[in-house]
Amino acid sequence: MAKLVCEITLGADVSKDKLDICHWETQERISLANEAAEIRRWLKTLCGPVRIAIESTSDYHLALVDEAQALGYAVYLVNGYQLSHYRESVNVRNKTDSKDAWLLARYLAHEGSLLRLHPPRCRKSQELWSLLKRRAKVVGVRKEMQQSLANVSLSSKAFFTSLKQLLQRFDGRIKLLIRELGWWADYERCRSIPGIGPLNAAALVSVYHRGAFASANAFVAFIGFDVRLRESGKYKGKRKLTKRGEGEVRRLLYCATKPAQSYAPFDRYLTNHLDRGLSKIAAKVCLARKLARIAFALITKQQSFKKLQIAA
Repeated sequence: MAKLVCEITLGADVSKDKLDICHWETQERISLANEAAEIRRWLKTLCGPVRIAIESTSDYHLALVDEAQALGYAVYLVNGYQLSHYRESVNVRNKTDSKDAWLLARYLAHEGSLLRLHPPRCRKSQELWSLLKRRAKVVGVRKEMQQSLANVSLSSKAFFTSLKQLLQRFDGRIKLLIRELGWWADYERCRSIPGIGPLNAAALVSVYHRGAFASANAFVAFIGFDVRLRESGKYKGKRKLTKRGEGEVRRLLYCATKPAQSYAPFDRYLTNHLDRGLSKIAAKVCLARKLARIAFALITKQQSFKKLQIAA
């Protein structure tokens, strides 16, 4: 008689130097060095189908993701914001690495049918995504330092020059990766949209190729531009963005709304939302969402944006 093989459910809390892992079925908890060789050795000791929930971090989770997917294990990346709400919903008061690993395992065990598998990605696409986020950090530092040093008599020209050169190197590497990944045609399609610059296009292309989206709605939801409703009986709560996706993509799209207004139909679209009583920020978010939908349609249909011929 064939032996029944049970699925193994794991939760993994990731830090720079170590992994804390919880085996849901046995409640066993172990700690591993966050090194590819050590991770590979341990994963090979597991028998049967394996699924693992991992809280996404900067880059620290990549070794575990790569090694697990190489062995054919199912990997689910869990957003930290989402996990924090789950912690509150199940009344878990303490937050430690070991407890987070247990919470991730529980989340996968109970909510696994609602989660989406993390698709395998090549190193270049991972590097592109990482560069976009790290470039945003440098831009944030530059802005903060400009404000901090505004009234300082000491010259900081050399410092800002070096930051500018660093950003230029980021931009060059980002474009090179897009070419090497074969996404340049999609990048140009996004660039054809009024208001979409090089960084906006790079972010949109990177998001598009992170997974198979069934519709523009799924694409918008992945970015975090979908709206969350709060209604109960006669109560109608204020609608807010879910913001579950990568914040840098939303920031870039929001920034794109200003140059996009130079195109008359986009400007009218924004004005119409303002006339309906929306705030300026809310109206720009609507336009940013529209830009994302257009980008999705253009890449999916392999077309470039065609401006309307407006009569003088």
